[in-house]
Amino acid sequence: MSVWGKLFSAVRGGINEAAESAADTQALRILDQEIRDADNALRKARSDLAGIMASAKALGRRVDEARAKDQKDLESARAAMAAGREDLARQLADRMSRNRADMARDEAELQRLQGAQAQMLRAVQDTETRIQTMRREVESVKANESLLQAQSAIASSHAGVNSRLGSAMESLERVKRRQEAVAGRLEAGAELQALQSGSSLDQALLEAGIGGPRSSSDDIFAEITRSEAPKSISHEQPNATITYQPKP
Repeated sequence: MSVWGKLFSAVRGGINEAAESAADTQALRILDQEIRDADNALRKARSDLAGIMASAKALGRRVDEARAKDQKDLESARAAMAAGREDLARQLADRMSRNRADMARDEAELQRLQGAQAQMLRAVQDTETRIQTMRREVESVKANESLLQAQSAIASSHAGVNSRLGSAMESLERVKRRQEAVAGRLEAGAELQALQSGSSLDQALLEAGIGGPRSSSDDIFAEITRSEAPKSISHEQPNATITYQPKP
């Protein structure tokens, strides 16, 4: 394939992808419109079904009335024959014939209406089920689309947060290292100062128990005992001075 052919194929592929992307973007809107159209058609079907059901009920009542009238005329004709009025019986027979012909037509129409009613009722129920299924699928697709968008946003934000956190952690480590260095310099300065003043030697002597004040309870008791001990009494007589007196 020539270079121009490849470029043409690439351009055509890009156009197809753009068209598909646009169609996908409008898919939910298209589905919503299709559901609305189906709802409108379903409402029209329900209205037609209601009309058929009303006609069937009216025709059914007329058939029932015709059957009741036929039964009543039959009983009246039998009563007329029993009474010897054959003329009345024949008139009733003529009316029953016309009534039964009308009743037969009404019964046929009633059966047709009942068949159409059952068929339309099944169609309405199937359409309702399909619309409900489509509506649930659309809601599921919308929820998934929102979830995917949220996950994409979170993933993008998470990448930025990780980058910022990495920079923050590096800064924190630098702060820690600087603090440790400052603390080390301060400790070294304190040690040098102690060596120059001799306090480190005094501290070592105190830690060894040499020198320093002794303030244990035994030491204090010994001090008290020494201060309160009675003085020893001397039994030696003082030297007497002897004076020589000459005799008279």
